[in-house]
Amino acid sequence: MRDEQPVEWWKQGAVEGAPESIPIRPPGSLVDPMAPNPFHEFQFSPRPEHVMPFMDSIENVLRNFANFSDRASRSEYWWFQLFFFVALATADFIDAMILTTTGGPGGIFGTIVFLGLIIPNLAVTVRRLHDLGYSGWFIVLVFVPCLGSIIGIVILVFMVVEGQSQINNYGPVPTNTIVRE
Repeated sequence: MRDEQPVEWWKQGAVEGAPESIPIRPPGSLVDPMAPNPFHEFQFSPRPEHVMPFMDSIENVLRNFANFSDRASRSEYWWFQLFFFVALATADFIDAMILTTTGGPGGIFGTIVFLGLIIPNLAVTVRRLHDLGYSGWFIVLVFVPCLGSIIGIVILVFMVVEGQSQINNYGPVPTNTIVRE
């Protein structure tokens, strides 16, 4: 405390019972305001202000069905999840109609839709984890027995959170735009 210097804080008599000065640390002792910013290597860019349209999202996910290395925005992820759910529900409805009317084997359409969309779904989930700054390998924990449902809920919460607003190890901030050639 011997290197603390008093600095006049209140004028005498401004507040009854207040001290005339409060000791503070001199520059450089705890935090030096002239010290270089430790976060200077981050390049901040704003998150996109518009939501990726539904059809653009589906097109982008299906075009990048095997891309596990970039980033995906929330709108891209959630539009594809809606598409995935509606496609599976429709296929299951068709399977149920076939099963009840013909008595034949059911489930073929649901199986085809699921198998056709599971890889793009995993890819967009990994890219969404990358947008949050997490490794895509985190998704493997969903397949661990007993632990998978808990991790699945954690990942669901992660999917709602806004991604990082700077360039990270997985690439630049998603722009929610598609460049058509």
